[in-house]
Amino acid sequence: MKRNILLLATFLMVACPMFFSNCSNDPVMDAVPPSFKEVVLNPSKPQMGDTVTATIKFLSQGKSWYKIAYKWTLSRYGQEAQYTIKGEQSSLEMVEPTFTFVVPDTAGMYTLRVNLGTVQAASLFPNGSPNGSATLENNSVTFTVKAKE
Repeated sequence: MKRNILLLATFLMVACPMFFSNCSNDPVMDAVPPSFKEVVLNPSKPQMGDTVTATIKFLSQGKSWYKIAYKWTLSRYGQEAQYTIKGEQSSLEMVEPTFTFVVPDTAGMYTLRVNLGTVQAASLFPNGSPNGSATLENNSVTFTVKAKE
């Protein structure tokens, strides 16, 4: 009888903590926002009328996030009025964000600038929030479009 009571007590000591810890509704705080290195263009030296794919390259992919919002602006500065194209998008899944734009038919120096917005997590970030922010080390790229000869 003592042996049965001892076995039952041992079982309860081992099983109860496992049972109650598995039933926890506490959200997991394991999400890590991504960090990005730079914006890369393809083709790297676009010309008038080219369709360009811009990719925001990972420095670190992060963990357990599923959506990131970002805005981009293509600007040309010169003696004439400033030329600007703007875009706003979201990237789903844990992939490098990409977007396309068409190079204008105006010669000059252009700057593409990307600003990152909110990152949404599948779990929680360390601050306990489902939303966080990513970093981008070099958020702009400049290229020159030559006049057609």
